Amino acid sequence: MDDAREADITKEYLYRSELVDYSVNLPESEFEIMTIIWQGEPPFTTAKLMKILGEKKNWKSPTLISFLTRLEDRGFIMSYKKGKERYYIPLADRDAYINRVTADFVNRYHGGSLIKLLDSMYADRDFTDEEIDELIIWLKSR
Repeated sequence: MDDAREADITKEYLYRSELVDYSVNLPESEFEIMTIIWQGEPPFTTAKLMKILGEKKNWKSPTLISFLTRLEDRGFIMSYKKGKERYYIPLADRDAYINRVTADFVNRYHGGSLIKLLDSMYADRDFTDEEIDELIIWLKSR
């Protein structure tokens, strides 16, 4: 790839990464693809993603490509072609997406209350002294 094409891709990436709509809720399959993309070293090729997910999920290549197209349409990834291969890179930031989804969950199911969330998660179990100490340290750091 020549330097001008690489500069164009970088410019487009920087522009589009500022436009990600984090209010979009990803379906489970698309979130699984994003998790692989976020955890790995971009760019990803279709073949690389098929090797990771195709076998695990028993997907055919057109299924994966369909999900990738949806993710690109949603603005979570972008792709570019280099030779015969298509490359995918994340536009959405994992932490920003997870923070929004988590906040929505806490607000929807627990009225925005951290205490209600923890109570529902640990109603049937006692915290260890170590866990309580960690929680106190975390709370004080906030």
